[in-house]
Amino acid sequence: MTEEQRLIVQARGGDEAAMEALFHRHVARSVRLAYLICGDWGLAEDAVQDAFVNAFRALRTFRDDASFAPWFTRIVVNQAKNKNRRTKRFLPLTLAETAEAGCSTEDEVLDRERDAQVLQAINSLDEKHRLPVLLKYISGYTEAETAAVLRLPISTVKSRLHTARGRLKRSLADLKGGLTDEYTR
Repeated sequence: MTEEQRLIVQARGGDEAAMEALFHRHVARSVRLAYLICGDWGLAEDAVQDAFVNAFRALRTFRDDASFAPWFTRIVVNQAKNKNRRTKRFLPLTLAETAEAGCSTEDEVLDRERDAQVLQAINSLDEKHRLPVLLKYISGYTEAETAAVLRLPISTVKSRLHTARGRLKRSLADLKGGLTDEYTR
């Protein structure tokens, strides 16, 4: 039994320390993902808190053979989408909102401008293409994990990522200095 499986069993039994340990294992990645969906730190934190409450209420229905991270991430995505619908917000316009303020070199300023253009291009995608891009390229999930989170066949995720990369490539064709292959591969 893995450490996470042990924590899940203990959390099902009402062990608050186990619940807190699970929370701390997933909170940073979850808040960042929720922020990328909501575009607001406060809404993102609220979405993740609501997701944890919902997850712990539903923990009895969690299948022991499943992976906790994709199951929980799906709950986070749903909560963030609900918060986003209420406020009609999307991704932040710049990565400067997600990083500490202050650029010390011209290269850093140019990198931030490029990142802002990339985020704007991602934000222009419809939701069915934006979410797989956020999960895979921004949050670092694999295609299989992205498919599990979105409850889609992996072939659908691959197709949506392919379509999204094509749209991003066209949208970012004029990006000064070129676009790294990270989002268009």
